Amino acid sequence: MENAAEKLIQYVLTKLETEPVSERVKLYHILADFVPNEEASVQIRQYAEELQKIDLKFQRIKSLFFNQ
Repeated sequence: MENAAEKLIQYVLTKLETEPVSERVKLYHILADFVPNEEASVQIRQYAEELQKIDLKFQRIKSLFFNQ
């Protein structure tokens, strides 16, 4: 059963790469709750938070060009 969970997590992580950032952040937090490995869970949460911060910065940069 453990192997099945690992395969599912790998699949989800791969598929999330194609989702919009806001959706990815939400789903990474959900995945972090699901992952049985505490260290991996913490790293996924940190990644989600970093990704969200980067996206906010990028949105600010875009607004310099598109909100004139």
